[in-house]
Amino acid sequence: MTQTGPIVLVLVAGVVLFAHAVAGRATGPESITPSELSVLVTETPERVRLRVLLPEDVPPGSVEVQLAGRNVVVIAQGSGGRQLRSRSLWLSEAAVEDGAQADYESDGSLTITLRKARPGGP
Repeated sequence: MTQTGPIVLVLVAGVVLFAHAVAGRATGPESITPSELSVLVTETPERVRLRVLLPEDVPPGSVEVQLAGRNVVVIAQGSGGRQLRSRSLWLSEAAVEDGAQADYESDGSLTITLRKARPGGP
């Protein structure tokens, strides 16, 4: 496999995830479970970027990312104690919490960047 092979695979996976998210929204807001967070995943060879689409009543500080190897789940607390959760997301490689960065975007989304684990440890 050439060096561009893994990058192309990551881009294709990202497009598939984005298309799935757009298709879910295209059917109307009633098709999205009120307790489900929408998360778009982008991966590079070194990093994982999670773009969490937050409802208006969810403060960015309430968002928590749970990592278990290559499995990621995003959880947040809405107003009145309502708990929201993303679907279980499967990454191409495990990610680590060390060095995580979160940025609140002007469109109301939260972008969380994680480092991928390196072979032999983070």
